[in-house]
Amino acid sequence: MEKNTPESGNLAGAGIYWRVQPWIHDNPVGFFFREVQGKPLRHIVHEKLTADSWSLDLLGEFKKVLYASESWEGERKSLILRHDTDLISLVELVDGWAEIFTAGNDAEAVERTSASVVKQIDSGEETAVVPITFWATDPDKRPVPYMRKLEAPRWADLSSNYDANVAEGMGQLFALKSCPKERLILWHGQPGTGKTYALRALLREWQSWCDAAFITDAERFVGGAPTYLFQVARFGGGRVAAQANKRSKLIILEDAGELMTTEARATTGQGFSRLLNLTDGLMGQGLDVIVLITTNEPLSAMHPAVLRPGRCLSEMEFGPLSVEAANRWLRANGSGVTVAKPTSLAQLYAVVGGGKGTDRGVPDATAT
Repeated sequence: MEKNTPESGNLAGAGIYWRVQPWIHDNPVGFFFREVQGKPLRHIVHEKLTADSWSLDLLGEFKKVLYASESWEGERKSLILRHDTDLISLVELVDGWAEIFTAGNDAEAVERTSASVVKQIDSGEETAVVPITFWATDPDKRPVPYMRKLEAPRWADLSSNYDANVAEGMGQLFALKSCPKERLILWHGQPGTGKTYALRALLREWQSWCDAAFITDAERFVGGAPTYLFQVARFGGGRVAAQANKRSKLIILEDAGELMTTEARATTGQGFSRLLNLTDGLMGQGLDVIVLITTNEPLSAMHPAVLRPGRCLSEMEFGPLSVEAANRWLRANGSGVTVAKPTSLAQLYAVVGGGKGTDRGVPDATAT
């Protein structure tokens, strides 16, 4: 009887065949860990931070010690830096993140070298691309994080899109440099009034001290198992623990006003109370967590507990621009159309994009 045996280049174990890929041992990742285990190198420091470039210029003076590199289908770049015979670093650039492993036999030298590489890669400057973690539950109702990077505009480029009350409220939020005592932000207003763009500007302004978590299934986050809430609150956002523990977390529930209304307790049960407890109760102690809720619901529909004095850090209404402000906006954006009634930001962009306000649902718009 003929026996099934592994083909050349395969390994057999526990009835499973795994084909060895020769290049795995030759790329920078394989080289780094082979050297760590082979010599061995007894001390390793691991760091993770955001990176705004794929270019080798990111390395600065460390380009002089670049030993090996590999770019994988435009999705990953791996770099080996050989600082000394027994002192090397592996830099992995993936999706806007830099993961750095430094290994050697002198613990102090490893610490110093790791800190120097991190300092070189971390510009510490505000960037137009900010990291954000999107959360969703899988078919088994387990929370799963998806880390991405989003373009975020400067508030200075957006401020003309909003009225004076919103501009003042955003200025107060931008002034924060750490998690405040009040930790609930409520933004309400009709669709098309610019809440999402204001949110992106806020993420950019807070990126030096606060990470963002966007909840895609707010009803499960609020009304489901409390482990979902804790997992999001404690997730490091792709950062190493030492760095993550120094940063605050902004949890975003977009278009989730129906979960905060007077009927909220009936629909979400204790989940509603747990969410509020996270902002100013025992559950939130030791967690620098801010919760931002956006809604199209009117403020009068909100549950009184949401608006309790001392709970809301910021409550802002996003509304249409006044007639004067809307026409000033249209002129600044090169349109000859004028409006006679307050107009939303979405309607104004429709005028600029289409030329004829009346064809775009803009109230009392006339071309001049």
